[in-house]
Amino acid sequence: MFELKLKFFALIITAFSVAKACHLNVDHPIPLFSKNFGSKNLTFRAKPSGVELSENESIEVYCMSGIMYKRYNGYIGNNGAVIQKKALLQCENGYIYVNRGQYGNMNGDELTVYCSSSFSSNLYESKSTLANCDNFMSYAIGEHIPLVGTAIKAGICYDLERFELKYANYIAYQRNDFWISSEPNLSHELGVDLGIQIGNLKNYFDFMSQLGFNVSRDMMRSDSNQFFNAFEFDYDSILQDDYFHNQLGDFAYIFNTMWWRQLRQNNWRYFLGALKERTYSEKYIIFVGTHGNATMPQKENTDGKPEELTVRSPNLAVTAPKYIWAYVKPVIPNNEEEFVVIATNSPYIETPDHKEFCKQDICDDIAWLKKSRFGQLRRIPTFGYTFCCPVEEVAKIIEHFPVSTEGLEAITAAVPLLPSPA
Repeated sequence: MFELKLKFFALIITAFSVAKACHLNVDHPIPLFSKNFGSKNLTFRAKPSGVELSENESIEVYCMSGIMYKRYNGYIGNNGAVIQKKALLQCENGYIYVNRGQYGNMNGDELTVYCSSSFSSNLYESKSTLANCDNFMSYAIGEHIPLVGTAIKAGICYDLERFELKYANYIAYQRNDFWISSEPNLSHELGVDLGIQIGNLKNYFDFMSQLGFNVSRDMMRSDSNQFFNAFEFDYDSILQDDYFHNQLGDFAYIFNTMWWRQLRQNNWRYFLGALKERTYSEKYIIFVGTHGNATMPQKENTDGKPEELTVRSPNLAVTAPKYIWAYVKPVIPNNEEEFVVIATNSPYIETPDHKEFCKQDICDDIAWLKKSRFGQLRRIPTFGYTFCCPVEEVAKIIEHFPVSTEGLEAITAAVPLLPSPA
């Protein structure tokens, strides 16, 4: 009886070993994978934990910058050939085969795949023009993905002559790590497309770097500049969403602006938190930009105008905007949830309010904003006083606001005018 059980146990072990699955490790920069699921093809960016493959299962791996492999003994390479952008991986008897034959002696738990560079998206000039951006450049940041088409992460209205961002737009917290080929590509929601590839503007022009800003700012503080000693300022992306920090880091020079740290770390962060929670059930296009220049109190230039809050390096200068704004627009039209969030980006505004932009602060009219932490703290000046306004009112104040003339007329016509006070 014991011998029979032993043989049965050995048979089970053998069966499991024959059907042993393969585990493919991934490393940063993480590549894309493509897999057929019945009649549909799913393209996705793997989780850091890797990919599990069943016996005889195959999957395609893709890196625009080229695929790299790391073997169990630490060897790193691409099999001595020209770096490939696409390869077929297959699990056979617990081993992962690359293009059916390469690395055939590799156990599935001992092979790691990654991209040779983190640079996956590129900057393109868009063939279509963004709203109210006729006199500037309309750019798109995105990539071409096999079997999917194009994936656009952000649209940009940019003044190339002044190297100045007018506004950027993106889809709030959408999943940007998987695509189903049979579904229509929704990149057109951002109003841009991948036209002519531009390349990296930093290769041709000088931009203020975060390090250069920090050095210049600290020098101003060491000179006992009372305005920089009293408050902290940062030079960081206007796209404060963590996803964009990671995915669009190569383009930080386009999005960087001068932030009052209290606003960036408090009320703006609370707004993004409320927005993220809301996007579990709704989908929004977000436009972000700046307005005006912050000035320092009791300091005037020779022309009698207030001195702007500026950090200067030997060759460059950046001025803090007075306001940071975000236009929240539902993908499915909904006038009740289409509004503009505006935040004061200066600690020197003595009595901040909404009156420069609109008659009434409407943040409390947005239920999900009112009940959030943002709704509770947004009026605290030391956290960056923040308010909300109707789109049609803000569009009349902020130059180059992302609403076309036709769109503004349509919005205004749809909104009943309030009678003037007697």
